[in-house]
Amino acid sequence: MSIEKLRVGDIEIAHRWDGPADGPVVMMAHAMGTSHKIWDRQVPALVDRYRLLRYDWRGHGDTDAPPGPYTLAQFVADAIGTMDALGLEKVHWVGISTGGMIGQGLGIHHGDRLASLTLCNTTSISTPWYRDSVAKRQAVARQGGMDPAWEMTKRLWFTDAYVDAAGPDFHATRDVYVRTPVAGYLGGTSAVADLAYRDLLHRIKTPTRIIAAGADPVTSVERSEEIHERIEGSQLMVIAGQRHFSNIEVPEQFNPILRQGLDGFSGADAR
Repeated sequence: MSIEKLRVGDIEIAHRWDGPADGPVVMMAHAMGTSHKIWDRQVPALVDRYRLLRYDWRGHGDTDAPPGPYTLAQFVADAIGTMDALGLEKVHWVGISTGGMIGQGLGIHHGDRLASLTLCNTTSISTPWYRDSVAKRQAVARQGGMDPAWEMTKRLWFTDAYVDAAGPDFHATRDVYVRTPVAGYLGGTSAVADLAYRDLLHRIKTPTRIIAAGADPVTSVERSEEIHERIEGSQLMVIAGQRHFSNIEVPEQFNPILRQGLDGFSGADAR
């Protein structure tokens, strides 16, 4: 299906549907500097059963990019507003990186709207290192745009071998990144620099699966363990040797973990 847009508050949000109309709805949220296309390698593994709703959050992809800074509370409100506009009472939420932060905010403040949470390669707290990294990338983007920011970022997201091979999926990710509006990137990174959900995670009662990458320099396994320890009954799965975008680099490892979790949450494995 093609990209559609709907009005949510002060912006037009771009989204697309895939999968059977009567399937359990899985709402998928992307990472900073990317778009709904970050999930392209996951769609074939889910589309037989699940109704996939992929959207571009504020400042990214084909969604409006008003001047920032943005806040995580805005991202959460945009997600709820999108659900409301589409008439969705509950969704299975899948979020990677910033998308996982939005998912945590939903779980803390709007748990009644979630059937499950899958939090991928994310964190619940902005550490001094994280804030410093954000500030450096913001400075580069302000001065030179998104191309030099990509050069700073690519080896945080992918293993050296994957970057050096520079295959089609690598280039597709780069293309989305460098087309991200600088205003959207600056607004979004300002929001995550203030991330402080760790001490609120005990409020999340939604069934939760956490997927971490074993060599992720952006959101380390320790950050995923912190989330796991604070969400009662959550599951933690680690993909060894991978950096931040394991879903793109090794979908053959990532997809079975994602699918198994969703099948369990939605009751498919009981059939």
